[in-house]
Amino acid sequence: MRWIYRKFGLARNKNLNSDYFKGLNFLLNEETDKAIEAFIKVLEVDDETVELHLALGGLFRRKGQVDRATRIHQNLIARTNLTERQRYEAIHELAQDYYKAGWLDRAEGLYDELKGSETYRCAAIDGLCSIYQQEKEWLQAIDILRQHDKAERSQRAKQIAHYYCELAETSLENLDLDAAQEYLSEASNETKDNPRVTLLQGELCYQKEDYLAAIAYWEKLQSSNATALQLVMAKLITSYQQSSDHAALKQQLLAITAIPKHGQDFKVWHQALVSVLGEQEAQSTVFSRVQEEGLSGPAANYLYNIVAESTASNDSMYQLLKELLRHAKRKQVEYTCRGCGFDTKLLYWHCQNCGEWDSFR
Repeated sequence: MRWIYRKFGLARNKNLNSDYFKGLNFLLNEETDKAIEAFIKVLEVDDETVELHLALGGLFRRKGQVDRATRIHQNLIARTNLTERQRYEAIHELAQDYYKAGWLDRAEGLYDELKGSETYRCAAIDGLCSIYQQEKEWLQAIDILRQHDKAERSQRAKQIAHYYCELAETSLENLDLDAAQEYLSEASNETKDNPRVTLLQGELCYQKEDYLAAIAYWEKLQSSNATALQLVMAKLITSYQQSSDHAALKQQLLAITAIPKHGQDFKVWHQALVSVLGEQEAQSTVFSRVQEEGLSGPAANYLYNIVAESTASNDSMYQLLKELLRHAKRKQVEYTCRGCGFDTKLLYWHCQNCGEWDSFR
């Protein structure tokens, strides 16, 4: 039992209620409902086990047993003899329970209350931001993050810039180009050389049919974020074609290492290669890019068709290559988060698994 005392900071008190030991017994036997009932009885008569209850509640929440965590933390808050520190800690735990359960209004109310605590103010602001982010209330998320003190505020600049980009994307979808420009200017003020801002600035120019300006923005991504560049590859090619600068298009097609990972974009890219370089050199370029960048689903499908239509010898190596390409063209994973290794077929700016921004490559 000594480790229990050490883990939860309990004194060796021989007068601990017998229900406490019953609760430990139930917990060790994985009878969690009975354990919770026993610990709640202890709490009603013994202040010494408050830290144990807070720890147990957090454990239940991490295990996905949010209803049990909520019961423990609600019971704690109902007590009148908690210290201020214990009360704020219990409120913080309960707010996290509500958030995980999807009761965002309740969580928001508790986080608002926590803003009055010097210890939990920072956690409360981030908690409220998480709620607004989940609800896609980007302006509220920005406003709440700006309530951090200067040191914390500077660490959230990248996050705020992405919120402005979310607003800019919505404005671009609604063809509100003035609003989009305003939001992108705000995002640029937060962080310099943000690839998402550069991408959207190019999109804004593209919608204005200012193709040369769009090209200028998107070409910057070649060195800073080739993953983002392949998202607009088709529009970049169209911009060159609209500006009738075929020499620059050829130069760019040979310089760009990114391979479009989605079917229609890949098709536009391949057709441009054929138009500018010819069929044979286009094939060579695709093979070269695959060696450098790896196979995407559309690239594998393209190569598979070449191999399938080939009149080459029907030897075992040819059959093996064909089989590998057949599987690769159904590839479901195209991007991986550098923060946690989470794989996805689509490119996201925010990793839902670890919370990192701009982490997929």
